[in-house]
Amino acid sequence: MSGISRNARCPCGTVAKYKFCCLGKVDWDAIERGDGDRYQHLSVRGRNLAFTDLICELLLLDSDRHLRSLEHYKKAFTAQNVRKLYEGIVRIWPPDLDIHATLRSIRGGVSGLYVGDYEKDQLLRGLVRHSAYASKLLVCDPFVYPLSVRDEYSPILNPDQHRAQTLRNVNLWLSLFPWIHADLVSVIRTPCDFDRQLKWDSMKEQEQKFATNAELAEAAEVSVEEMMRRHSEGWKFRDLILSMPDGALLEQMKNVVGTSGKVTKEGLLAYVHQRRAADPDFLAPLGPENDTQLHAVSAGAGYNIACMVSELTGSYLVTDLHVKWKEIEVDRRSRADQVDAWSPFAKAMQEATLKNLDDVSLEDALAIRKDGRLEGLRVFLRKVWKQACDTSSYSSVNGQLFAEELQDEIRKTEYEWAQLDQELLRQSGAIGAGLATASTLLGSGQGEFLAAATVVAGAPLLAASAWQRHEFPKKFPAAFFLRLGR
Repeated sequence: MSGISRNARCPCGTVAKYKFCCLGKVDWDAIERGDGDRYQHLSVRGRNLAFTDLICELLLLDSDRHLRSLEHYKKAFTAQNVRKLYEGIVRIWPPDLDIHATLRSIRGGVSGLYVGDYEKDQLLRGLVRHSAYASKLLVCDPFVYPLSVRDEYSPILNPDQHRAQTLRNVNLWLSLFPWIHADLVSVIRTPCDFDRQLKWDSMKEQEQKFATNAELAEAAEVSVEEMMRRHSEGWKFRDLILSMPDGALLEQMKNVVGTSGKVTKEGLLAYVHQRRAADPDFLAPLGPENDTQLHAVSAGAGYNIACMVSELTGSYLVTDLHVKWKEIEVDRRSRADQVDAWSPFAKAMQEATLKNLDDVSLEDALAIRKDGRLEGLRVFLRKVWKQACDTSSYSSVNGQLFAEELQDEIRKTEYEWAQLDQELLRQSGAIGAGLATASTLLGSGQGEFLAAATVVAGAPLLAASAWQRHEFPKKFPAAFFLRLGR
C-alpha cells in the first residue's frame, strides 16, 4: 500500500499530482524510506527546490527565505559553506545523470531559453517581458559545475576564491525563487557540464566560427562595448574600490583626499565602509591572504550548446545581446526551415521600448495563466508583431515598430474601456433616478413597491455590466497591459 496519496503533489517536484506523474514509474515510498537515490528521480523543478532549500539551510535564512540581516547573511558565506553548497550541486545534479533525458522531460508549451546578460537586473527584465506570452523560461545555472573545471579552480577543493561570486549567484537564485516555485522558470544545466570533451570542443568550435566570420567578430566587439556601458561603472566600483584594503585605497586616493578641504581620510573611509555594508553583492575579504577572488560574467551558454539545449527542450532562444542575435541570424540563413519562428518575435519583444512590457509582475504572469488567457495574449502579441514588422527579419527597427503598434492597440483598448465605463455610469444614473423618485412616494405608500421594482429592473443591467467587464480582457487582450502599474 502506497504511503503517498494519489492526489498529493508528486515527490519528484513537478506541479503535477502523483497519479499523473511518477505513480507506477518511480517507487517513491521506497526512496523516502532510504532505499534509493532520490536525486536520480527528481524533476528539474524538484532539483531547483532542493537547491534553494540547501541555500536556506547553509546561509541561515528563515523558513520564508528572508534575510535576518544583511550583515548576518553575508557572514554566512564562509569557505566551508561555499564548499558545502557546491557539494550539494553535485548531489542534486549527479555526474551520471542522463542530462539529455532530464532536459527532454521539460518539453511542452512555448518555452524560451535565455542566453543573454546574466546580471540580475538584466536577466529579470528579460524574464518579465517574455513571461507575458511564454509558458516557461529556461535559465542556465550561473554556478559553475564543480566537476567540469580543473582542480585549481574547483570550488570544492579551493572554495575561498569563490566566496564573492557565490554570494552574487545566490542573490540571483533568491530573486528567481518565486518564479521557480510558480513553475514559470526552470534553472537548468547543459550537457557540457557533464562532458568535458564536449565543453572543450564546443569552445573551440565557437572560437573558429568567430575567427572566420568578420560579421560575427564585429558583433562580438559591439556586445563587449554594450556590456561595458551597462555594467563597467558598477564593476569598477565594487571590484576595484570597495575591494581595495583601506590603506591601499587611501594611497590611491591621496591626490584627492585633503586637497580640497572637503574630503578627509575619515570621511572617505566612512563612506566606503557604509557602501561595503549596504551592497548585497559585495563580500569583504577574510584577510590579506584570502583576497583573491574569481569572478565570472555569464551569458548562459555558447550558441552551439544553446542550440543543443533548445532542441532537447523544444525552446526558442531569447537574448538581449547583439552578438547572440547575430549568431541566430547567421545560422538562420543556412538552415532557415529549421530555426524556430519564435526567435524573431522574441527579439522584437526584447528590444521594444515600451514601459508596459517592464511592468509585468510575477502576479500578472500567474493571473493570465489562472484565467486561461495566456494563449489568447500570445496570439494577440504575435498578431501585433506580424502587423508591425517584417517577420523574417532580425532588424533592430522591429522592436520600435512592434512597440508603436502595441501602444496603438493599448490606446484603442483604453477607449473601449472608457466607453464601457460611461455606459455603466449612464445605467447607474438611471437606476439612481428611479430610487430617488421612489423615495418621494414612500409617504403615500406607493414608494416601497416602486423602489423594489426599480432595483429588480436595474439588476439585469448591473449584471450585464459586470459580465461585460469580466469578458472585456477576452475581447480585448491589450487590456492586460492597461492594469499594469494601476
